[in-house]
Amino acid sequence: MNIYIHYLDSNVPQRFFARAFNIRNVVALTTVTILALAFVTSPQSAQAQDQQNSILGKVTNGTEGGVLPDDLEVILMSIDVANNQIIEQETITVDEDGIFGFSNLVSGPGLVYRVVVNAESYTPSLDMSTVEDWQNVSMSIYDETTSLDDITVSSYVMMVPTIDARSRQAGVLTVINVDNRGDRIWIPDLSDPNLTGLDLLRFNLPEGYSDLAIESELPNGNVLEIPTGFALTNPVPPGEAAILISYIITYEGDGFDFTLKLPYGADQVRTLLPDDAGEISAEGFGTLESVFVADNVFNQFEGNNYAKGDEFLISYSGLPQPKLLQTVSDFFQGRTYVVVIIWIIGVAMLGILVWAIYSSRKRSDQYADDDGELVGRSDFLAEIAALDDEFEANKIDEDEYNEQREELKRLILEFDEIESDSEESSEEPSDEPKDEGESDDTPVSEDEKSKGSDSYL
Repeated sequence: MNIYIHYLDSNVPQRFFARAFNIRNVVALTTVTILALAFVTSPQSAQAQDQQNSILGKVTNGTEGGVLPDDLEVILMSIDVANNQIIEQETITVDEDGIFGFSNLVSGPGLVYRVVVNAESYTPSLDMSTVEDWQNVSMSIYDETTSLDDITVSSYVMMVPTIDARSRQAGVLTVINVDNRGDRIWIPDLSDPNLTGLDLLRFNLPEGYSDLAIESELPNGNVLEIPTGFALTNPVPPGEAAILISYIITYEGDGFDFTLKLPYGADQVRTLLPDDAGEISAEGFGTLESVFVADNVFNQFEGNNYAKGDEFLISYSGLPQPKLLQTVSDFFQGRTYVVVIIWIIGVAMLGILVWAIYSSRKRSDQYADDDGELVGRSDFLAEIAALDDEFEANKIDEDEYNEQREELKRLILEFDEIESDSEESSEEPSDEPKDEGESDDTPVSEDEKSKGSDSYL
């Protein structure tokens, strides 16, 4: 099984919104933007009005009964947007209550601050540009767990915004809202030698997918890509986070099937397809509903309250097909027609060769039959000659000799009669007179002549 590992950035949903989901230059950037804005449900923080000159905040452990680790550090980073630089400005250790503060901040155009809590496996960060009150900053860390029991999916939206009929390719966009409903952060134990894909955050995709791209609001991690889908090593803190997926599926005929597996269950599953692009059918879905996305009509099906481990079949049918002229054009633009012509010529030559072999064998069989007839009559004559020799040598009595000889003579006469009938039926009678001296008698050897005309018959 092939496994591909990709590094997955976190906390960059805006960058994803600006990405063009490209299916051979068919999918438009606006479609991606609208889909992301329409279905990512995480709340947006208010923008700060003015940059302040100090920061005061508190770090707490959000796990019930959890405590802050000793010497917990908080780092202040400055981001120079104009020069695309991130600089570590100051690192401090929180007090016993988790309080921290930074003062004498420098302000300037294009300069923003980010606060990062260094909690080993999990490093939550906060962009101060999204905070109004810089004197009441609250940040949380959590105790770790490797159990996925508290992980679920609050929303799973699968949309096919664009279809290229000529290549029979559909561009798929999926938004998954993952919800950690516990009070511990899920982090896989990557040092465990018995770790499998079942221990990671995993999602399946349609068979034959390609060009997979993933963005998420989760902390940094890796993507493990396999033929049946992908798995994530990203930590999942309590609360919701969006995972945005794009890929291409090539369909045969007029559609494709996708068995959606929900190992974590799902509160809601939705599938969307352009109104004029085909049909969707799925087990347990409600009635068809029309929705508008950027003034385009999509058909939507929705299902709710799926338990962990549920799976069901989603079928897409009636998808756009290439037109006849496109098919002919693609045929002659490529090298396919050369292969087809060579194949036709090869089949024709093979047919000629087979016919020649068959005809040759048929003629050989006919000659073999004729030889069989001659050999059969010669065998009878040889039997009679051998019988005569035995009688002359007194090796057989006269009665037995006469009985066997008469039987062989009878077989020769029958053989000649059958051969004569066969020749008469296959040859037309000739009116031409025979030349004098022609004889129908079969030539015999000198021995046969000396024994008389009746010596063998």
